[in-house]
Amino acid sequence: MAATPSRAKRRRTRTGFGDTPTGTRRVALYLRRSTDDEHQPFSIDAQLAALTSYVNSQPGWILAAEPFTDDASGATTERPGLQRALRAAKAGRYDILLVYRVDRFSRRLSDLLDLLNELDDAGVAFASATEPFDTSTSIGRMLVQLLGVFAEFERETIIDRVINGMNAKAAKGRWAGGTRPYGYLIDPATQKLVPHENESPILREIVRFYTDQRLGTRAIAAELNRRGITNRTGKKWSGLTIGRILDNPAYTGDIVYGDTHVTDAHPALIDRETWRRVRDIADARSDTHHQRAMSDSDYHLTGLITCPRCKNRYIGTSAKGRTRRYHYYTCYSRTRYGADGCTSPRLDAPALDEAVLQALHDFYRNADTLIADAITRAQAHHRGSNTDRQAELDAVEAAITAKTSARDKYRTAFENGTMDEEDTGPRLRELRTEIEALKVRRAEITDLISDEPTAPSPSTLARIRDHLHHVIADGTSAERKATIEKLVAEVRITDNDEIIPVFRVPGDVPVDADDTATSTGDASEPDPVRAMLHLVGRQGLEP
Repeated sequence: MAATPSRAKRRRTRTGFGDTPTGTRRVALYLRRSTDDEHQPFSIDAQLAALTSYVNSQPGWILAAEPFTDDASGATTERPGLQRALRAAKAGRYDILLVYRVDRFSRRLSDLLDLLNELDDAGVAFASATEPFDTSTSIGRMLVQLLGVFAEFERETIIDRVINGMNAKAAKGRWAGGTRPYGYLIDPATQKLVPHENESPILREIVRFYTDQRLGTRAIAAELNRRGITNRTGKKWSGLTIGRILDNPAYTGDIVYGDTHVTDAHPALIDRETWRRVRDIADARSDTHHQRAMSDSDYHLTGLITCPRCKNRYIGTSAKGRTRRYHYYTCYSRTRYGADGCTSPRLDAPALDEAVLQALHDFYRNADTLIADAITRAQAHHRGSNTDRQAELDAVEAAITAKTSARDKYRTAFENGTMDEEDTGPRLRELRTEIEALKVRRAEITDLISDEPTAPSPSTLARIRDHLHHVIADGTSAERKATIEKLVAEVRITDNDEIIPVFRVPGDVPVDADDTATSTGDASEPDPVRAMLHLVGRQGLEP
């Protein structure tokens, strides 16, 4: 699909000090529940009921969109519901964003100001149902910044109190808080750690595996899972969980929290000499781990491959052989839990990267006809799906015409003196609100109908071909990865062990890229390029 032209900013017309804009105003609701129920008594449903009632009480206000909701901390702006609300604001879907309280929007003043600027650039006002301000007025803009200061101050005060309390507990040799270490229980009377009768022997066995048998964290997890031993939540062990255990100094009897370090605060499960050996082994292995973590750009298809068995993503992994290091794509479940987590085989990463990039190059070398056919099918599907939208649009248009006619009759009756203002005023206001709501819906449907896929220009395809030729011949690993992320939608694994890349065309639309271009299937489920790349067999995978 061709790129959509960027919208011009539609800043609101500034109003005077204390002035309140009049007329119909389209309202969207933003609701957020804190990640900590204890500190957030306002559920999503309670906020929705309160805000809906508030909108109904305001003259000329109409709900113009589905509520935007989040179940996340207010300390970050990376919230799905919030980002959808901002995109809708930039698209001109509403005039006011209403929240229950400012701290539902953000608890950081800097984030709050940035968010308000984004809304202002989009021509959208910000309002709270429980606090007396409206950012469409100058006094409201001042008040919201003051409330933002207090919201951030409250958050920082809570954090300071919690940290000080945990430091005080740690200084007395008590468990500062959080999940108890595996192998210990927390004594309710003393708040100190005491050995867990059933878990402490397993903890010592984990340490013996690591120090005496020199097993890695994933190998230890696999052995525990093989024996049918579960972790404290009743689930299978993972290498990550084992790694966290082997990094916790609490097992030597110490309490470590921030700058507080209390020795011999509770019974030790591991003697200090054994703990020193654990840390020496971990430090020796960490260099290889960091090198592997820093080479993510070497794995071009990370996140694009879905395991056909457990539906988790494949990630880049490596193993050291006698003469070199081997690189694979491995199912996340198998990476974390071993073969007990998933039996899907690993894939040869360099061979798969090269094959997918070459298939991408071959596709775009002959893409003109293939893309034209794919776009034609996508357009046919789009038009077919527009039947219901067009019917709704016709119904909305008819309703607008009927209500406009009724409004005109009331006005004529008032002008002729057959109806007084007491009778015509309320009904005219109702009709105006209903007509505005219908116009909002008409605009939404019209946008959906007009958003028809279009083919990229020949010059765009030529630039892509040139870029792919450069990337394959002389591109860096980072350039290859970036190219694949832009032009490959996903990589599928079939039941017949075929690797099928699904390509994109400019505009980020997955395309039917079957090399025969003969598919007659639904355009919403494209036939991808069949590169016929077979899975690496299990034999010979281990170096």
